[in-house]
Amino acid sequence: MKTKRFTILKLAGWVLIAGLAFPASGQTIIRIVASNGDRTATQTAIAHILDAGTPWKYQGLSGDVSGTGGPGTVSATATGSNFGAWNGTYNGQAVIIKTSFAGALAGIAAVSGNIDQRFVATDGTGTGAVANPLTSTNPAEYEVAKADFGFSTNFQSTSPFNGVFEGVTYSPLIEEVVGISPLGFYASPGFPGSPSSSSPTFQPNITTQLARQLYTQGAVSLALFTGDWTNDKQKIVYAIGRNTDAGQRFGAYTEIGLGTTTQVRVWLPSVSGATTASGITYGGTVGSHQLWPVATQPGTFAVPLGSGGYNSGANLAAVLTVTLGANAYKGQYFDADLGQNQFLYPNATAGYYIGYVTPGDANNRVLGANGVVPEASRGVSLRFNGVALTNENVKNGTYTAWLYNRILKPQSGLSGVKLTFADALRDQIKTVDAPSGGGLFDDNSVFVKRSTDGGDVVPK
Repeated sequence: MKTKRFTILKLAGWVLIAGLAFPASGQTIIRIVASNGDRTATQTAIAHILDAGTPWKYQGLSGDVSGTGGPGTVSATATGSNFGAWNGTYNGQAVIIKTSFAGALAGIAAVSGNIDQRFVATDGTGTGAVANPLTSTNPAEYEVAKADFGFSTNFQSTSPFNGVFEGVTYSPLIEEVVGISPLGFYASPGFPGSPSSSSPTFQPNITTQLARQLYTQGAVSLALFTGDWTNDKQKIVYAIGRNTDAGQRFGAYTEIGLGTTTQVRVWLPSVSGATTASGITYGGTVGSHQLWPVATQPGTFAVPLGSGGYNSGANLAAVLTVTLGANAYKGQYFDADLGQNQFLYPNATAGYYIGYVTPGDANNRVLGANGVVPEASRGVSLRFNGVALTNENVKNGTYTAWLYNRILKPQSGLSGVKLTFADALRDQIKTVDAPSGGGLFDDNSVFVKRSTDGGDVVPK
């Protein structure tokens, strides 16, 4: 009996270990790589198309949560997590769905190039938060595998992953529109129009020309936004942005005429004193910042000084709630020749950040719509070319900063339950869940269309 008990315990141990990387017998693993802009709608739709009334579990970067399939509210633990795994039942079959919201460009590259990607190691049934598979150095914390399908807020034709790129051949994809993601420009606290500013009723605006200047120079005077050269000339506005895997980056830069290859200058702040509540990080003070360091974006290409950016809209949105300290807004840097600190703007009296995110990341984090972020840490939405970001203005064509959400499927190779699941997920988002996270249905109420990222918005 002792030997038998030992054998059983030993086998159970191996099952637990194997469960980190392999599904239980009969379970199908479905792997999805997608953009941040597709995260909320996709995660919501997954919970809704899992078999109604049957239990599911989810474990991701934000922790773990459980529920039952079918209609209903989906926890922010799932909708706010960029990496994780679902464990549930679809059409009577046990499934594990691993999601990697690594970026729109990452989604295109993963599916069209059939390139290995990193997913979480968990099967979704664990507890607590998991490690970020893209940054983890522990092989036990991630799984390397191919994506079955993906989602992207960019056209494949806009991306470099179209034909042969850096020695890899990228195959044409099946691209099907499931919704529309508006994209907004937002400024940090104290910027005119924000609740903590001296002029909270001011309606700030950014033009295509001013946005190009901001992102190519890295910083401009606030007076260009307000026209008040007496009071605002010495107040400095700094650019922040997304990394090269992000569809929002390509959408923003093509919209303002920079295209997809122009080198930009964005900043990486050092923040202290931030607060995290209800899964939202906000506030804090920037003691210093630097042009985004030279780096190699995983899976893509070398990124020059200043041209990098944040790996998620949520992380960028958090920076739009900070206050810049004097060393930051004066642009302190170390001069190696002089052996001492110098300032780009020694006479500066204040400073702010401007960045671009979807309403899904902006409403609760930057604008404090859910009441978590206090007024002192709330930023402000900027009009774009004089037009406010509203659903109606996107639909009627007067607001042009927006992207299509689309599912990406390979031309061949996707079959069985994976194909059925992909099509069901597509239809669920397209007809029910597209508005999750601030998106829109691309239906008859939208009177305009575009054929490329940043392209002309024309009547349907």
